[in-house]
Amino acid sequence: MSAGSGPCGRPRGFSLRELGLTLFLLAVVIAAALWFIDLRTKLLVVEKDESRLGSALEAAARSLSRDVREAGRGGVPPGEAVRVVADNTAGEGASYLDASGVPVAVRAGTDQLGLRGVLRTPLLAVRLSRGADASGRIPSDASSVWLVASPLVGSDGSGNEDGPRAVVERLETANRRAKRFFLVSDREGRSAVARVAEWRRSDEGRSAVEFRLDFADAEAARLNPRGEADAARTLGEPATGGLLDDVVWFVARGPAGRFPDYNATSDPPSMKFPHPFLAAAEFAGNGRWEIARIGEDVEEFQVAWEPAAGTLRVAWIAKAERRFARGDGPQPPLEWTPLLNAPAPGSVPEAGPVGWDPDESRRIPFERASKEFVLTPRGALQRVK
Repeated sequence: MSAGSGPCGRPRGFSLRELGLTLFLLAVVIAAALWFIDLRTKLLVVEKDESRLGSALEAAARSLSRDVREAGRGGVPPGEAVRVVADNTAGEGASYLDASGVPVAVRAGTDQLGLRGVLRTPLLAVRLSRGADASGRIPSDASSVWLVASPLVGSDGSGNEDGPRAVVERLETANRRAKRFFLVSDREGRSAVARVAEWRRSDEGRSAVEFRLDFADAEAARLNPRGEADAARTLGEPATGGLLDDVVWFVARGPAGRFPDYNATSDPPSMKFPHPFLAAAEFAGNGRWEIARIGEDVEEFQVAWEPAAGTLRVAWIAKAERRFARGDGPQPPLEWTPLLNAPAPGSVPEAGPVGWDPDESRRIPFERASKEFVLTPRGALQRVK
């Protein structure tokens, strides 16, 4: 008996056929395990991104709620303080020039929300310091009027000592090419808007600031509560004032896509601008706007304003940056469902969800989150779903 044979003369070990079958079964087990791990990982990514996207929309809603609450506080009538600028469903290519003159396009199919008379800094007590006439009113030549602003004292005797400092900080951080506007109200509730031509700390104390205001500025007049050109001449003795913002919230189309975000040979047209974002634009004069990015990858913003009820319904959709391969992984939570008054996918060019295509085989899914909120000028914020 040879050393390599068993009791019956059969060689020890596996035959080639047995070895091949063993390797095949082992490969099947490994492939199944990897598939399960990959699927579980994708499911965890969906849960993680859903939470992240939802949190981003909640934060955006709180920021918008603050602006809605402050809209009209400086005297703009409620019916004019909140307005839907445009629903943009016609795909007219609306855009805003930023402070450097670069156009920022509005994403087709999304709404824009305008808020007039927003006071993001505290209201101050004001009085004329130079250039006042005998009655203490703003003079007829209102192109250079000096006033002193100090903390506003409430009925209980308390005052916001940080109010002037907050105003100064906003002025110091302003873009040099941007105009700043100041709203002045009298004791009867009449108000007028002026351009801040100059400002300096007052000699009266650290908590007081002096402003030189130009009520004759054409763009300031446009921001008057009712758009009157000579609103300053109807004011009584100035009593309160504050920095005024004219704000528009919208979804920016975002930059053009490049590989690997967008492959022109295989991706649907809705992927041409794969990263839209939620923007808040503050009017900076000369047709320019200071544009802040509030939320990344927000692709939908719809608004329903009910002036009679004093409520504002807003809805957003945000998508994750990571995309699935076609037909790979779980379907996104939101599958092309129109939001509020949004146009149906395909009805307006470039208005469909990112990754949408009439041909289902060309669609590219993303994780998505959708939320609706109800806002009121009194500051209430309620999430609908």
